[in-house]
Amino acid sequence: MKKLISEITIIIVFLSLITCAFAQKDFSHRFKAMRVPSGKIITIPLEADHSTGFSWQLAKISDKTVIEFVKKEYTGKKEGPGVIERWSFKTLKKGKAALIFEFKRPGEKDIPAQRSEEFTVFIE
Repeated sequence: MKKLISEITIIIVFLSLITCAFAQKDFSHRFKAMRVPSGKIITIPLEADHSTGFSWQLAKISDKTVIEFVKKEYTGKKEGPGVIERWSFKTLKKGKAALIFEFKRPGEKDIPAQRSEEFTVFIE
């Protein structure tokens, strides 16, 4: 009986985790790795402060056959601290892609980025 209760508890926890993972309709994430069904839009929010002249730039998409850039929007203020850049991508087919962002001033090609963020997307 105890074994049956343990198994049922494990199944309930597992199903709860799956439900939570796919409950978001817009698949907005702040995780470094994520699993997403194909054909969905994912949104990655990145904090910025445009008053410094720095902004996030998409440095690389490792596999453009599985994911594509859709748009970049701003939420919060347009200038100063508290700006959120929301980068949206569409998942195209099964596969894996890395998205690499660099926080730097536009036009400064030979100067290293102040910060960088990398996200891995597993498309199912």
